[in-house]
Amino acid sequence: MDPIGIVDIECPFCNKKFKARYWPPSIETHTSRCAAKSSTKWHRVPERYFFASCPHCGKSRKEIEKRWKEGKEPSNEEIVRRLREAGLDPTKLK
Repeated sequence: MDPIGIVDIECPFCNKKFKARYWPPSIETHTSRCAAKSSTKWHRVPERYFFASCPHCGKSRKEIEKRWKEGKEPSNEEIVRRLREAGLDPTKLK
């Protein structure tokens, strides 16, 4: 399947935008054949982006995809705020 178009995505490291090719999610078929019968199975393919690396900070594609998958680590202030909202005292935790 050909890419639908060029989209602007944001680098999770430097927060600057750069261009990437985009494939939307789709359904593909796989046909298996034998002498007596053929069977067609359908499966979903998730959306895909294709880019080499960030042109601004130079991070590789694997590093950017890993950050997207894992998410961004919360800051210490965010962790303390969440603990206080949960009713815990962050100074008494080990």
